[in-house]
Amino acid sequence: MSSEAQPPQRTNGKGITLVRDLGLLALVATAVCNVIGGGINMLSVSIQGKIPGIGPYVPLAFLIGVFPALFTALCYATLASAMPRAGGGYIYVSRALNPFLGFMATFSKWFGLSSVIGVIAYMDVALLQSGVGYLTPYVNVDPVFEFLSSSTARLVVPLGMIWLFWLLNVLGVRTYGWTVIFLMTLMLLGGLAVIIVGFTNDHQDFAAALASNPGPAMRENLQRVGLAGKSVADISATAKVAPLEALNFLKAAAFLFFAYIGFASISQAGGETRNPRRSLPWAFVAATTVICTYYLLFSSAVYHAIPWRFIAGFTEAAPTDVSVPLLIGVLMPPALASFVALMAGMALANDIPPMLMATSRLFFAWARDGVFPRGLAAISRRFRTPHWALTMCALVATLWVILCAIEEDYFAGVDTVVMALTFTYILICVSVLSLPRCNPDICQSVSFLRSRRAQIAVSCIALAFLCPLLVLAVLIAGTKSVIFWLAALAAGALIYTIMWFRAKARGEDLREVFAHLPTASEQLELTPEPEVED
Repeated sequence: MSSEAQPPQRTNGKGITLVRDLGLLALVATAVCNVIGGGINMLSVSIQGKIPGIGPYVPLAFLIGVFPALFTALCYATLASAMPRAGGGYIYVSRALNPFLGFMATFSKWFGLSSVIGVIAYMDVALLQSGVGYLTPYVNVDPVFEFLSSSTARLVVPLGMIWLFWLLNVLGVRTYGWTVIFLMTLMLLGGLAVIIVGFTNDHQDFAAALASNPGPAMRENLQRVGLAGKSVADISATAKVAPLEALNFLKAAAFLFFAYIGFASISQAGGETRNPRRSLPWAFVAATTVICTYYLLFSSAVYHAIPWRFIAGFTEAAPTDVSVPLLIGVLMPPALASFVALMAGMALANDIPPMLMATSRLFFAWARDGVFPRGLAAISRRFRTPHWALTMCALVATLWVILCAIEEDYFAGVDTVVMALTFTYILICVSVLSLPRCNPDICQSVSFLRSRRAQIAVSCIALAFLCPLLVLAVLIAGTKSVIFWLAALAAGALIYTIMWFRAKARGEDLREVFAHLPTASEQLELTPEPEVED
């Protein structure tokens, strides 16, 4: 983040601008918080129930997921160097490929991510409960533990998280930047503890620890699902064992690809980044490298210490509550187990600030282009943030928390986002290929991966991974998730069509809007408020 804030920009006494006050570290923290928190602590173990037969090959599936993420990140970096504006993927596709496709795809992405904010906040309660449970030997936490077990907590705590992080986003991009840097540091410390403990223990150590003193959190979970008193061998024997077929392995890679999605949130901050043509591309490269390394070390450490058959058997008995902190905590002293569980809970909550930032900038960009009412692109005069766009995203997340409280089916939201983001990533790669033909003026501004041959090679390799992953994501997702995604695409198409004809009736030509980038200052002309003397 910058060392000192930039003064707000104005033009002719009118208009309010976003403030370019995010540096490379804040951008990397945006991606790391958005990607790592929501994926690794839950998906790395829940996959045993989702894809029977994956067994000990989870780290290898994570490795396969690296390649589409890496090549897609290079495509984003290329386009970001030419179009560093708030709205990221929407701006790239609408200017380099087609505005209709750009809006329709990113609308499904926006609605899916906004709903997943609520899903993540809802899931976080179980992790917080696990962390509090490990404090039992030191203090009386029974009232807190019982509260987190209640239906009231599963509604109040997630809503509190969403609106707290909404406030931190509204207070300004500088406040947001320091928040995500702080959260990233804590999250990586918790992950480092898991990696060290995982690689310094093996399956026999885990079996001995579970038999002697599993800890209050694990003991309570085993009792609740009817596995109390059973050994590692007993629970492992209940696991479904299936041969690992190539198709199932690819399905696992597609399922775990969700753990990588979100790195594109960097692009949404293009209107608030200092030196964006340089910082944005390198932020993609640095963040992807950090995330890939972390995932491989983390998943390898977990399966080095814990038998995959035990994880599969336990996941089958308790499909919604199994997490890495709960399992690895068996091998830790209570204080460290509590720290890891609480950091995991914080890591899951870490997704919320960057997701709110990213989804709100999409909404802001649509409204500024006239695809939504332009009043919704209003920028706070005091904090220079798109407060109405942020509020719309927080409201959708709030709705999803309520739906989760009614029906605990959060994987439907996860599957929807996987399809929506994978589809958007495909359009980003195609945009790299089509940019010289659709918008040669913008193409001349590319400053990252400037070789046309390199751009074509990277885009084609990414597409070779992403197209099969989209097909597999659809096959994995349930009917409800597919219908939800298709409905979001249809809603986006309908909204775009309505706004296009309304603009035409007012005498506006949206084609002229989409032929150019928004102004570099991200300015939105508004009627100025009267000056108030202090």
